[in-house]
Amino acid sequence: MSKRSLEFMKFCLVGTVNTGVDFVVFTVLSNLGVLLLIAQCVSYTCGVLNSFLLNRTWTFRGRGQSSGQLIRFLVLNLGTLIITYGLLVYFHNSLAWPLIVCKLVATCASLGINYVGSRLWIFSPISL
Repeated sequence: MSKRSLEFMKFCLVGTVNTGVDFVVFTVLSNLGVLLLIAQCVSYTCGVLNSFLLNRTWTFRGRGQSSGQLIRFLVLNLGTLIITYGLLVYFHNSLAWPLIVCKLVATCASLGINYVGSRLWIFSPISL
C-alpha cells in the first residue's frame, strides 16, 4: 500500500469519527428544535476541532507550523461549512428530501474538498 493510500485511509477514518460527532450533535440539536443553521454550525464545529487534532497528529504527522495550519484549516472548513449548509437547504427545501438524507449527501460532498485542501494546502510541507 502506498503512503498516499494509507494517508487517505487515515483521513477517511478520522472523517468517519468526525462525522459521527457531527451527526450526533446535529441530531440532538435539531430534535431539540434548534434552528438548522445553528445546529449545523455547532455540530460541524465539534467535528472540525476533532478533525484538526487527529489529522495533524496522526494522518499528516504534524508537518509544518501548527498556528498557520490552524488558520488555513479554519478557512477551509468555513468554506466547506458554507457549501454543506447550502446543500442542506437546497436538498431539503427545494427537493423535499428528508433532513438526514440531505445531511448525508452534504457530508459526502465535503470529503473531496477537505482531503484535497488538507493535503495540498494545510498539511503540505510546502504550504503557501
